Amino acid sequence: MYKMLIGVCFSFFILGCASSSIENQPTTQKQAPIIEEKSDNNTTIGEVRIQEVHWKLIGVMGKAVVKKADEREAYIILKLENNRLQGFGGCNVLMGSYGLEQDNRIAFFKVASTMMACPRLADESAFLKVLNQADNYTIEEGVLMLHKGKMAPLATFEAVYVP
Repeated sequence: MYKMLIGVCFSFFILGCASSSIENQPTTQKQAPIIEEKSDNNTTIGEVRIQEVHWKLIGVMGKAVVKKADEREAYIILKLENNRLQGFGGCNVLMGSYGLEQDNRIAFFKVASTMMACPRLADESAFLKVLNQADNYTIEEGVLMLHKGKMAPLATFEAVYVP
């Protein structure tokens, strides 16, 4: 009986420690927003999220992104951890942070890149400019579009990898 009582007390102690460590986690990290896609009969057919997805750049300011076979594709990944942006602009590694709010609001902060020169540097500069201008997004059929206000998409991305 004594051993059982000690076992129960130890279990409560472990559970209490586990729940307090979860409660003490920083609250600045947001959960991935989920957007449900609906079929014709209004049933959910899938989920798409903006965070932790490899978004390949396919268009900037209405122009398709064209790369040569030996070039790496431009992309972004919005990491959940510390709301960090990581990616590749076509020439350089991208880094920065972002914020998400209700109604698909988005903002990018302190977006920077390494300083390597390459033939696609002008395209990369346009891409970085778009990230700094965007204030909202939409996701339709696996395509992420960054907008400013209600304007046409500034940048368009295709979901390549969703873990």
